[in-house]
Amino acid sequence: MGRLPSLSEWEKKELAEFDEYLGECVQRGRDELPNYPIRELNARQHDLLLRLMEAFRKRKCPADATLLVGGLAVDDYCSGRLLQYINMRDTTPRQYWPSIAPELLRACEDCLAHVGAEAFCYLLPAYLRLVLQRPRYFFSDSVFVYLGCRAEVLAPLSAAEREIVTDIVNEHRCEELFGDGICVDRGLLPWEREHLLATGHDLSDKEELFRCLENFALEYAEKSGFLEENIIKK
Repeated sequence: MGRLPSLSEWEKKELAEFDEYLGECVQRGRDELPNYPIRELNARQHDLLLRLMEAFRKRKCPADATLLVGGLAVDDYCSGRLLQYINMRDTTPRQYWPSIAPELLRACEDCLAHVGAEAFCYLLPAYLRLVLQRPRYFFSDSVFVYLGCRAEVLAPLSAAEREIVTDIVNEHRCEELFGDGICVDRGLLPWEREHLLATGHDLSDKEELFRCLENFALEYAEKSGFLEENIIKK
């Protein structure tokens, strides 16, 4: 870590307010964590989790990346210099993403909107694991929104990483489709969008977009056993 810059009295006041805010967010997440225990995964979901862990096993975060604290800090009251200070002071685990505490992930659930590509790819599996294990613990839909709207940060993903991300996204779509009867539009994955545009789909047409989302979900449901499982339940 580089030398931390000196802060003015006003910046020290801002930093104290930020630290208090972060502490409150983390403590609130810690207090509520027992209300959202890890759910019992079925065989398919357990396989998704194992594949996620294996695909991202070697993923590390660059030492100079803006991480969770920085993601939370991008607020109007934080000056650019103070944000730099907070990022330099950040001690979020760098080498092993599964070690990031769920209450910190929840407190900083919007960080995926602010971090760069390498940090995004490092943090993404931590959030996806939380989506699989504790889907109601935080606003998990935001993760899928960032996957759809930040195409540039997904470029470093390997083929194996893309495959498991796609399957987890479709698992979520299936839960919506077989639950509420509709796949809510939270954005296509970049490679899905490229495929649809290349095959002549008009994605400006909302009805066609929703049909495409449903088709992706149904294809996954059929190949993964999700469809058979839900037919049996009914």
